[in-house]
Amino acid sequence: MAEGAVARVKVRLVSLLRDAVGSKEVELELPEGARLGDALRALYASYPRLERLVAELEKRGLAVLFLVNGEAAGRERELRDGDVLTILPPASGG
Repeated sequence: MAEGAVARVKVRLVSLLRDAVGSKEVELELPEGARLGDALRALYASYPRLERLVAELEKRGLAVLFLVNGEAAGRERELRDGDVLTILPPASGG
């Protein structure tokens, strides 16, 4: 990407995470070289209710799963233009 370029990343939210944002999908524009953690900070700045919900789930020991283009990813994963970040709440059932 050229200097000053941005990566447009689709963020898909599922279940109660979608409810916290009020939409099943949002788009983020991030600077070149942004990582998943940067995307989460940007998302949480726009949707503080989502940040509170994810923090509460993690506090309870319930893992929130982050997928980039369908593959599990950690917060250090670099994002590229056109990537799709899916955020899944903990699975329930038995």
